[in-house]
Order: sequence, then structure tokens, then C-alpha cells
Amino acid sequence: MFSKKLFILVFLFFFSISLNKSFNNYVLAGNDPGSYVMEMTTEAISTLTDNSTSQNEKESQFGKLFDKNFDVPSISRFVLGKYWKTASIEQKKKFIKAFRNYVVKTYSSRFNEYSGEQLTLLNFENESNPKIFIVHTGLEREDAAMIMVDWRIGKKKDRFVILDIIIEGISLAITQRSEFVSVIDQNEGSIDKLISLLKEKT
Repeated sequence: MFSKKLFILVFLFFFSISLNKSFNNYVLAGNDPGSYVMEMTTEAISTLTDNSTSQNEKESQFGKLFDKNFDVPSISRFVLGKYWKTASIEQKKKFIKAFRNYVVKTYSSRFNEYSGEQLTLLNFENESNPKIFIVHTGLEREDAAMIMVDWRIGKKKDRFVILDIIIEGISLAITQRSEFVSVIDQNEGSIDKLISLLKEKT
């Protein structure tokens, strides 16, 4: 079964280690996608695991990194599933904002769970779309089996963006879509109800 702790560990590793980089410096698409993932995870953990940093500051830093490294609009469209087509323009805008804030609020408060895991690049490959790549990595842990983590990376103009993270074969985007669509189904197809519930959690 999918473990939310594994999701948190990946978020911890990816975002917290990359904080020493300037927020204005993207890894250009001229580099390969494997280098993109690893370059974001090579520096020492800083702000998000620093006990002297306030929770509000951590949330702000995490939000900036999430916005710049994840294709939030594309992911939002995917996780809303079949309801994206029926949503109004205003509902789409509200959902993207609510979903983004939900992710940032939920995971920025969990960075004390990082315990020294190391990420190893295994290889990467193209999907049938030449602008989409799968980067295969392993999250190494002491006295435990390596966790296989695949990153679905898109090439967007002059930079790479993250479209999905697949942990031990479980897609986080697909998992989230299943949860969100189920909530809407249980509320008579109300997208506004899902948006309201996400806002309550932030």
C-alpha cells in the first residue's frame, strides 16, 4: 500500500537539499534530466530542516521551490481527472490555487522526518514523447532496502519541470487523482466541495 511517509521523504530530500541554490537559477534543459534531478539533491540540507527557521519561513521557501520545480497547472489538470473538462474557468483557477496551497501546507510542516537518506541516480530514459523523461533513482536507507523512486520530467522551453513522482511503482499523481475524484463523486459531482475541503486543510 502507498505510504505517505515515503512521499514525505522524497519531498524532504528533493526540496530541502536544493535550498542553497538561488530561486532564480533554473537548471537549463541543455543538461540531461538525470543531472537536473541530482543537481537539485547534492547540497547539504539547509533551511527546511533548520530548527532556527520558523514554520512560516519554511512554508514560504517550500512554496517557492514547489512552484518553480513542479508543473503545477499540468498536475492540477491531471489530478482533477474527468472533472477538469466540466469545470468552469473560475473553478479551474480556484482548484489550482487550492491544490497548490494544500500540498505546500501539508508537506512543509513535516520536514523533521528527514533522517539522512541518500539519493542515487540509476539511469534515465525518454518516453514516446521526446520532451518527457523518466529518471530512475534509488533512495538509500541504513539497514533497509533501497526505495525505488522514478521522476517523470518534462522539458519546458529552456528548463525541466517535474510532472510526477513514482515511488515503488506507485504514481503520486494517479493516487491523488483517485482520491480527489472519489471525493467529488461522493459529493454529487461538486468540484466546489473538493475546493472547499482543500481550503479547510490549509
